[in-house]
Amino acid sequence: MKKKILKVLALVLAIILILGIGVFANSLVGNPVSKYLATKTANEYIEKTYTDKDFIIEEVNYDFKTGGYYARVTSPTSIDSHFSLSLDFTGKLTLDCYDDVTSGWNTAMRLEDDYRNAVKAITESKDFSEKYFIAYGEIPCVLSDYPIDEEHPEYALQKEDLVIDKIYDIKEVASEHGKLILYAYDEEVTVERLSELLLEVKNKFDNSGVTFKAVDFVLEPPKKEGEAMMSDEQIQIKNFYYSDIYEDGLVERVREANQKTIEFNIEQEKIKDTEISGQ
Repeated sequence: MKKKILKVLALVLAIILILGIGVFANSLVGNPVSKYLATKTANEYIEKTYTDKDFIIEEVNYDFKTGGYYARVTSPTSIDSHFSLSLDFTGKLTLDCYDDVTSGWNTAMRLEDDYRNAVKAITESKDFSEKYFIAYGEIPCVLSDYPIDEEHPEYALQKEDLVIDKIYDIKEVASEHGKLILYAYDEEVTVERLSELLLEVKNKFDNSGVTFKAVDFVLEPPKKEGEAMMSDEQIQIKNFYYSDIYEDGLVERVREANQKTIEFNIEQEKIKDTEISGQ
C-alpha cells in the first residue's frame, strides 16, 4: 500500500516538475502553437493590408518581455521597408509599426549607420590617437515641430525631408548634419589642450573626406585604478561647430563653449531635481 502511495506521489511530482519546466520554457521561448497562430495572422494581415507591396514575413520570434510574438516584415525591393508586427500569444495582432517606414525613421537610421561606420573607420585607424576612449558619429534627427535645444540642435536632419530608399551621399549628409562625439584622456586638462585636439581631429577628418557639422568633446585626466569611468575634473563642450575650428581665437571660443556647457548641465540638474522632488 505504501509503495503504491509512493509511486503515485512520485508520478504527481514528476508531472508537476514537467509542467513547471514547460511553463518556464514557454516564458523564455514561447510555444509552437502560439508561434503558428502568430505566423498565420501576420501573413494574412500583410496580404490583406498591403496588397500593393511586396512585403514578406522574414521571421517570427517570441518576445519574452510581452509574452507575445513579433514578426519582422521586409521587402526585397526596398531598403527602407522593414518593420515589425506585434501579436499576442493567441495570434491576435496588437501593433503595426509600418510608421517606421513612412515617417522616415528607417531612412534616418540607415544614414546614421552609414555615418557611424564611416567615423569608425577613421577613429579605429592606426593613426588616430589611442587617448580617445569613446569616439563615434551620429546624425541627429527630429520632426520639424521639435523645439531647438542642446539635444535637438538646429542642424538636425528633419525626417519629413527624407526620401524613402533614396541613396544619399554620406559625405554631404555628414557635413550638414553629422555630429561627432569624443571622450579623451590627457594629462593636461585645459582649454588650450582641448583646442589643440580639436584642430588635430578636424585635420584627420578633413584628410578622410568625411567631416562633421558639430562635435561634443569631453577631455579628462587618465583614469586611475578604482576610479569611476567619468571624472569630475573635465572640460566639456557641446555642439561646437566644425566651422569654428580654426586656430585664430579658437581658445577663447572653446572657453566660451565650455562655460555654456557648464551652465547647461547645471540647469539640467536643477530640472532633474525638481522632477524627482515633485514625484
